[in-house]
Amino acid sequence: MRNTITISNELSQIMIVVPCVLTTAGIIHQLKIGPGIKEAINIIRNIDGAYDEVLKTPGSIVVLNISNSSKQLADEIRFIKWYRKEQPNRNIVIYTHNHKVSILKYLSSLGVRVIISQYELPTIFMELLIKSLSSSITLHSPIIKKILQEQLSCELTLCESQVIEQLFLGHNVTQIAQHLGRDIRTVSSHKRHAMQKLGLHCDKDLHVLSCEITGKSLFL
Repeated sequence: MRNTITISNELSQIMIVVPCVLTTAGIIHQLKIGPGIKEAINIIRNIDGAYDEVLKTPGSIVVLNISNSSKQLADEIRFIKWYRKEQPNRNIVIYTHNHKVSILKYLSSLGVRVIISQYELPTIFMELLIKSLSSSITLHSPIIKKILQEQLSCELTLCESQVIEQLFLGHNVTQIAQHLGRDIRTVSSHKRHAMQKLGLHCDKDLHVLSCEITGKSLFL
């Protein structure tokens, strides 16, 4: 179950997709301290409603709460990818208490606009939300920066993303090369560069991340 709350402001639509009422209330409180926020709240109880709402309100800024649950995380990652495809130039703001480095790096690589720890001060939330309107790179709140130790990952290229997605499905480099119609050396290069950007040091790290974002059981 999800709550989706859409708040209109003078510049754009802000859609908040959250797993619980308390988190929703916290985000709304932080939004209310900002200028120009009007209370026009629409609550949707299922994440499927978030997909529909985005289509009804193109150009929305989406504030998405990322959970620690693998099943919920898989749904949230799927939503991010869908939204980036539908609205590639619009904002996705991640609001999270999931502080796993590999997850944070992967979220950065997907081209989200902001990643904010739930433990930041409200002023940080509004500051980064406003900055995101003119930013072309992923912004990180101070706590997230500290966790990543300033070694911020770059966004994956289209080819790197395609290779990583195939690896997450359990395919090996040879199978991916055949599927994508590319030279195996090229695919290996894309895999190596993608893993470097995500801070993954070996195939075991890749497997763990794959299980975390797809909700699969971890078998090592």
